[in-house]
Amino acid sequence: MKTKIAPALPVLLAGLTPIWANALPVADEKLEIYGALRLSVDYADSDLGDTPENPSAGLVDGGHSVSTNTSLIGLRGRFGLSPDYDLVWQLEQNIDPDSPRDRGLGNRDTFAGFDTPAGLFRFGIMDTPYKRNGIVLSRFTTTAADPQAILGRGGGGNQRLSLRAENSIRWDRKFLDKRLALALQYGAGQQDTDGVTDNNDSNMWSGSATWRQGGLTAGVGYSDWSELYAGGDVSGLNAGLNYRFGAVTVGAVFDRLKADELAFLNRDAWGGFVTWDIRRDVTLGAQWMHADESDAGDDEADQYSLVGTWHAAPALDLYLAATTTVNQGDNGVYRTADYAHGDRVNTVPGGDPKVLSLGMAFKF
Repeated sequence: MKTKIAPALPVLLAGLTPIWANALPVADEKLEIYGALRLSVDYADSDLGDTPENPSAGLVDGGHSVSTNTSLIGLRGRFGLSPDYDLVWQLEQNIDPDSPRDRGLGNRDTFAGFDTPAGLFRFGIMDTPYKRNGIVLSRFTTTAADPQAILGRGGGGNQRLSLRAENSIRWDRKFLDKRLALALQYGAGQQDTDGVTDNNDSNMWSGSATWRQGGLTAGVGYSDWSELYAGGDVSGLNAGLNYRFGAVTVGAVFDRLKADELAFLNRDAWGGFVTWDIRRDVTLGAQWMHADESDAGDDEADQYSLVGTWHAAPALDLYLAATTTVNQGDNGVYRTADYAHGDRVNTVPGGDPKVLSLGMAFKF
């Protein structure tokens, strides 16, 4: 459910009164306020062994916390230029009810562009098609069981490829009665300096193709970043499918990373999930993600997650999630809760971090 109001922004700022109704167009213009509150209470253990606890580095020897799990608020609008052309825009921002952080305004997908018969053209900062494809093909992203702890990353540090591209241009269009969706994105100056011309030596290309028909969703995504880490190129390819039959949905995903300078980013990963709607308002799910040994060696890992969700209302989910990452090799430091969770749970080489999370997700 989303709150849509006429574009009287001064009145909005003065009253801040939500209008729970359909959009009210005025002169072909529309403003929409939307967001999500995703809070959880977690118990986390980094499996430190003899290593001292260091909470500031995400290393905890059994402790409780409150996490935001990608809580956000956004504004977006559409202005009709003609029957076939619209101007579109969006400003999206993380919010942190647990502990406010200085993230800057519009730190999430924020853009302006045009919706045309030739497709949707947008300019700004946006998730890459590669990243979005990995999210579509997996489950539990905005919980402690975030599969991005494995997908789009290696086992040797914080470097990852599931990123949002700055200074980017993106095109999206659907074909074949909207069954086939294509996306292309180019980003210049990913290592730029604020206020000066972007450095095009640090650019990014990404694309995806998604097929939806009946209960089937299949997709492939690719991205290539120049001079991303240690002055070298990094590329990623992911592919997979989901299929829903009755109350059960199953899915599988494959993810390959290649990097010039960082050996631990040269690796393959894969996994799968199953969810079962045991009642209309209760869903049980399990997910497994595996990272194969990288060129760095001895850093295989598996992430195992179980999540039970009660759909308490159309806009509200309550859930219990349990997740652990088993670093099978002595060099692996894959975590088990990643950026989308809000509070990352790191580990030491060869550790097996684990999290038990009780959470809520309210969308408006």
